[in-house]
Amino acid sequence: MRQITGSCRGWGKFALGLGLASLLASVDAKDLALAEIHPPGHIIVKAEELFASRLAELTRGELAVNIKHSAQLGNEEKSWESVRNGSVDVVRINLGGMVKDIQSARLLSLPYLFRSREHMWRVLGGDFGKRVKAEVEKTGAVVLAYYDSGARSFYTTHKPIQKRSDFNGLRIRVQDSPVYKDLISELGGTPVVVSYEKVNEAFSKGEIDGAENNLPSYVSSGHHQYARYYSMDEHSSVPEILLMSKKSWDTLTAEQQKAVTTAAAESSAYMKKLWAESEAQALAKARKEGAVILEKHQVYLSGIETYAVKVYSKYVTNSEDLGVILDILRSE
Repeated sequence: MRQITGSCRGWGKFALGLGLASLLASVDAKDLALAEIHPPGHIIVKAEELFASRLAELTRGELAVNIKHSAQLGNEEKSWESVRNGSVDVVRINLGGMVKDIQSARLLSLPYLFRSREHMWRVLGGDFGKRVKAEVEKTGAVVLAYYDSGARSFYTTHKPIQKRSDFNGLRIRVQDSPVYKDLISELGGTPVVVSYEKVNEAFSKGEIDGAENNLPSYVSSGHHQYARYYSMDEHSSVPEILLMSKKSWDTLTAEQQKAVTTAAAESSAYMKKLWAESEAQALAKARKEGAVILEKHQVYLSGIETYAVKVYSKYVTNSEDLGVILDILRSE
């Protein structure tokens, strides 16, 4: 059964949404299943709804996106597998979930690689972004767009992190990532692997002194109630990525492919707007509820690149790739 989801058209304009998409749909429309783990109402789903609505408009109902939200088609690992083998048409996953298969994704996931998200977007918009697209296509998928997912920063219980020495003796919760375990150790702290859903419990029991995540997650998880110091060092900026199966892509006409890329680009820009709004809301809520927010200019991690490069050297054994990393660090 065909289902088409509508949404607002973007910045200040409302699309005709579901009603228009349904009107445009025809009996011979091609359905495209989009795998998504988040539920309706999530800002990522809102961006995907815009993608679906605009694609229906641009193709006059020839293409209809059916958003399979709430992990109906499995988790992100399953989505990455499915989009490559062609069993799902479109997926949205975090680029970090591709590191085992895509070397360029592995490089982009390294900490302290970007000075800002603007720096990251410039890198993705240049030659390195072309490399990502080429490597992804070799695995059977096509990059449609990137979605903003903010930057991860550290937050702590008893004192803010403003300089490298502030890590000394701190037990920092990290994901089960060798890169981040080594980074925390290099910075003088002790990495502690705790599953995301158990971080609050670890804070309440005094098992950890800090953790790291983006600002909206810091607040929505309730971590700000335990770790009131949030230091915007923005050590990691890894975007979400919207992908289409190469098998599905190749069945489209050139005009339909253009419509897909146009709709995806519009949804990407809309996602940036939504993410900025969610960050502003999270920041206001955190401050109102007693969190101390240190903005990036208040965090003095001078020489951090020296420690980061030590980690890079261990995980990037290819001298050419190490050169690419250094070029990104030096780029504007």
